[in-house]
This record gives sequence, structure tokens and C-alpha cells, in this order.
Amino acid sequence: MLKRMFAPLLALKGNPRYAVFTEPLWGIPWNLYAPFFTLFMFSLGLGDADIGVLLTVGLVIQMIAGIFGGVLADKFGRRKTNIIWDNLAWTVPCLVWAFAQDFRWFLVAAAFNALWPIGANAWECLLVEDAEPKNITQIYNWIYVGGVLAAFMAPISALLIRDFDFIMVMRVLFIFSAVLMASKFAIHIYFATETGQGVIRMKETASTPIWELIVQYKSVLWQIFSTPATLRVLLLMIFLQIQHLVAGSFFPLLVTQDLGLPVYRLAWFTVLRGGVMLIFFLLLQRVLNRFSIYWVMIVGLVLYIGAYILLIFTPVGFLLPLLVFTVVDASAAALFMPRRDTLVFNNVDPAERSRIRSMMTVIVLGAASPFGIIIGRISEYNRQIPFIVAIGLFVVIGIIVLIERWKNNASDGSATA
Repeated sequence: MLKRMFAPLLALKGNPRYAVFTEPLWGIPWNLYAPFFTLFMFSLGLGDADIGVLLTVGLVIQMIAGIFGGVLADKFGRRKTNIIWDNLAWTVPCLVWAFAQDFRWFLVAAAFNALWPIGANAWECLLVEDAEPKNITQIYNWIYVGGVLAAFMAPISALLIRDFDFIMVMRVLFIFSAVLMASKFAIHIYFATETGQGVIRMKETASTPIWELIVQYKSVLWQIFSTPATLRVLLLMIFLQIQHLVAGSFFPLLVTQDLGLPVYRLAWFTVLRGGVMLIFFLLLQRVLNRFSIYWVMIVGLVLYIGAYILLIFTPVGFLLPLLVFTVVDASAAALFMPRRDTLVFNNVDPAERSRIRSMMTVIVLGAASPFGIIIGRISEYNRQIPFIVAIGLFVVIGIIVLIERWKNNASDGSATA
């Protein structure tokens, strides 16, 4: 049973193998501090509106960084681009957060952290460009498994926060995170090789200045907006990005400040979420892969909506509804997110994947950037309203998925194991 379960993981070769196997070195530290990050800022005097400003500033810089993501990956190769910019986007801000005192420190860290699209674009190319198309969903599945397993480290933070000073514990966790993340980037790049498409693009762009490569994005923009399937995926990504602002940044404030949950218990929700997703990824995903990705995504969206409705109507001081919310929300993510990644991959021209994915990231971040400030202001007024907005976004995303299914007749939409 276990041998069959882990056979696809052990069968991974080359860049996908090294990317998947080193991912916990990023996922473990991230899961140690992420559940408490918003509250860390709150504890150092930042309000909902300040956090919203940081989100918008980050998104604007991410948008600018996204412009250079594809260019740098093509010009200097996926490996070199990944090692340099992932360290700037993760190792450096972790060190800044470790010594943060006020809003200004978080602003500097947000600026560095917002450079992640450059490294992420190169990393995703390393992950999938040399993989067989039939294995793409499986590769993304194992990336999610690695992240889920890392989530089981979160109780360590909870125990430390329960017994020691919250701010001191967070500072130590950020230093630890900087060390592990830097190690992950170094190990991955040592074993990784440049992708076939990366070698081609480096040769094609060797004599072309960076500014000229950026100007060439005009043709990429035209390709995105003139290709209906790519345009639909772009809209889906925009709405998901806005929803992520709500769930990722304001859920901790809602459940601790409004619903009375002790801060240290946030980590246990991370573990519960990880356990549910692990069940899906290890036991159910191969069965689900037999069905149309579109219908599995729709089921996931229905679960998302149900979970958010439950959260909105959760009474103060009641733990059980929050536990149910976590289980349903995790189930929805396990159904939806790997297939979202597959959908994006399948609707992008392979020859221009780096530049198209980079420009799509720019457009997504640009469209979502105003919502950081907007959601922050709304959250100061009522922390439930952003989650009501998220429900509406899920409905729109569902419509896009149904249109995509209709356009493709669902016959080619089954994911392969």
C-alpha cells in the first residue's frame, strides 16, 4: 500500500525530483511563522489599515518584479535567477522581520519579500519544463504534499508562544527560517540543471539587452489577451489573488480578536488543515484524477463557499464551527489548487511559458493591488465583510471554470496520475 502510494514520488527524476524533495526546507519555516505573522505585526502596533497598506505596497512591487521575472529567467537561466532572487525575496526579509520594531521595518521587508515573483517564475520552470505532460498534476500534487507535511511543525511554534514571550519567539523563528530557506535554495540549485527550454532562451537572448526584452513583452501581452483560454485563466488567477488577501491576512485577526481564539491555538488549525489535505493528496488524489478536473474544481469551490458561510456565522467563543471550517476549507483547497495549477500550465504556450507566466503574474498583481488597502479599511470596520466578498469571488471563479469546461467539452480535462 505504502509502496504504491509513494511510487510516483520515488519515480520523479531530475529537476522535479530535487524541487519536490527540498521544498520542506522552505515549507517548514514558513509554517512555523506564517500562522502568527499578522498578529506579530499587530503586536508591534500595526492596525488593520497598516497591514492593508503593506499588502498593497507588496503587490505593486510584486507587479514590477513580475515584469522582470521572465526576462531574467530567459537571459540568465532558470538556475541562476532562482538562487539569487529567492534569497533576496525570502532569506533577507526573514532577517529584517527578526529585528523589526515598527511599520518602517515591515515596509522594507515587504519590499524585499515582494521580489518573490522573479525567483518563483524561475523555480516553476525548473519544476515542470523538462517533465512529461502526463506527470504535471502529480508533480504539483507532491509539492502540496511537501507543504502539508511541513505544516505539522506548526505546534512547535504554538508551544513556544504559549510558554514564552510572543514577540521574542517570533524573532527566533524568523532567524531560523532565514537559515533553512537559504539552505534550501543552495541545495536545490546545486543538484538542479538548466532546463532544455532555458538553454534555448539563453541562446536566443544572449545578445539582446534586458530593456529590449521587456519591450518585446508587447507580443506576449497580445498573445495573452488574444487567446481566450489564457485570458480565462488570467481572470481566474486575479480573483484567486484577491481572495488570498482575505484568507491569508485577515483570518488570524478575525478568529483571535473577534471570535476569542487564543493566539497559540492558531497553529493547531494549521495542523488540522494539513492533516485533511494530506489524506486527500496521499489517499484520494489518484481516485480524483480519474474525473474531469473541471468538476473536481467546482466541488472544491462549493466547499469553499460553505466553509466561508460557516465562518461568517460562527458565534464568539465557539471552537467547533472553526474546526469544521478548517476541515471543509482544507478539503476545498486539496480539490481545487492542484487542478488550478494544471489548468494554468495547460493554457500557456510552451515556447513562451516563462514570459507569459511572468506577464500574467504582473497583470494579476496589478489588478489585485488596490484591494490590499480596500480590504484593510473594510476589516477595520467589520472583519466579516472581507469574507463575504470572498464568497462572491468564488461564485465568479466557478462561472469561469464552467465556461472553460464548456469550451473544452471536458473530454480532454481529466488529470492523469
